[in-house]
Amino acid sequence: MKLKVLKKGLLVMGGLILGSSAYAQYLRTSYFMEGTSSRIQLNPGLQPTRGYFNFPVIGSLNVGASSNVLGTSDIVDFFDSDGTDIFDNDDLYNRLKSDNRLNVNLNTDIFSFGWYKGKGFWSVNVGLRTDVGASVPKDMFEYLRDANHYDGGAMNGSITDLKMNINAYAEIGLGYSRPITDRLTVGGRVKVLLGIANAEMEVNKFEIDTNLPADYQNPSAWDAGKTYTAEYTSKAQITTTMKGGCLSYDDNEVIDGFDFDGGDYGISGAGFGIDLGATYKLFDHVTLSAAVLDLGFIKWNKSHTTVASVDKSEKINVNMDNYDQYISDDFLDFERFSLKDDEDAVKSRTKKLSSTILLAGEYAMFDNKLSVGAMYTARFVEPKTMNELTLSATYRPKNWLNAAVSYSPIQACGKSLGIALKLGPLFLGTDYMFFGNNSRSVNAFVGLSFPMGLSKKDACCKN
Repeated sequence: MKLKVLKKGLLVMGGLILGSSAYAQYLRTSYFMEGTSSRIQLNPGLQPTRGYFNFPVIGSLNVGASSNVLGTSDIVDFFDSDGTDIFDNDDLYNRLKSDNRLNVNLNTDIFSFGWYKGKGFWSVNVGLRTDVGASVPKDMFEYLRDANHYDGGAMNGSITDLKMNINAYAEIGLGYSRPITDRLTVGGRVKVLLGIANAEMEVNKFEIDTNLPADYQNPSAWDAGKTYTAEYTSKAQITTTMKGGCLSYDDNEVIDGFDFDGGDYGISGAGFGIDLGATYKLFDHVTLSAAVLDLGFIKWNKSHTTVASVDKSEKINVNMDNYDQYISDDFLDFERFSLKDDEDAVKSRTKKLSSTILLAGEYAMFDNKLSVGAMYTARFVEPKTMNELTLSATYRPKNWLNAAVSYSPIQACGKSLGIALKLGPLFLGTDYMFFGNNSRSVNAFVGLSFPMGLSKKDACCKN
């Protein structure tokens, strides 16, 4: 059926990196675990207790999702029902806001390692990153509920300010940190970014007002001598950039699918990014720290970009062959918008990364084996900045044994705890442990890391 390939294509583009998101880009619960390598992803000014080598791919794997309304069971129900039955869920409908947001991210390092040289700590990583964001207005659900129960007669619906975006890229990073004084340590990471896929969809306005015969799905219900019309308005745009993949069109230049050629799959953009961080020991047992992550951009190539758009208002004839285009109850049916090839809109695009600001404080006790800390993060994702406050307690008696519990109340509405454990080379953790049956934020981190080179103490002494 028309556009089925496109609908799957836009969803799959974000996953092409691996076959090829709670809101937390990395595991916040690990921030004060000195024996883990993952903490330097949150602040390049932090230093682990010794050098490391992470097992390829699964050595540093983080995935999660977060929403201001939708919970895990809502999303599972959506895919189980092909996105139709969920709109009859009165409990979900009553929870909806005017703007319903969803963010998903997946990060993994193909390989990464770090080592001490004197007082300085070097790190190298080659990773894959995916960010997916969506903002779905409540009127979209209202339109789909009406379409799902429509059985002829008057039908009117509207959709405004619907947004979806996918950003997938590879990262090659080089980091360095070093104590400046006995109390101050600073660090940074420079990153070369290779764009893999980018897709954006925005529906500014969609309206339909029509009156069809009763039992309209039965061909005999249509009166051959009667003309059925609809008042129709559509203003929308889809932009995709991907080498080996592009929007495709029918003979009328209306979008009808997404073509993907795996043999031509490759880099479709390039950019640059930096991470900056610092720690300062205010008192013997009190340490403050701050970081700014993912300051940078990716420029997506014009040659790998396709655009489909529409901006029109008209009265149209509706018949047995095209009625489903306008009253479809399929959430991902883009055919309703009548998007056409727009070569004049094709151009190179520069997109900023989803940056993060981090502020933290820690109080250490019992010869630094136990600590309590607090951390604030703000991640500037699309369509809206996500904020979180994390309170944690960390136990770190040995480099091979670290454990932490955390509480992050904002995204999980105060209904979740975080936990992390490093036992030898294996590291497991989550900022949002699943409680109840419909958590709004979930994430998981898996790590497998082996010690490499000198410890921090030995390296400093040798220097």
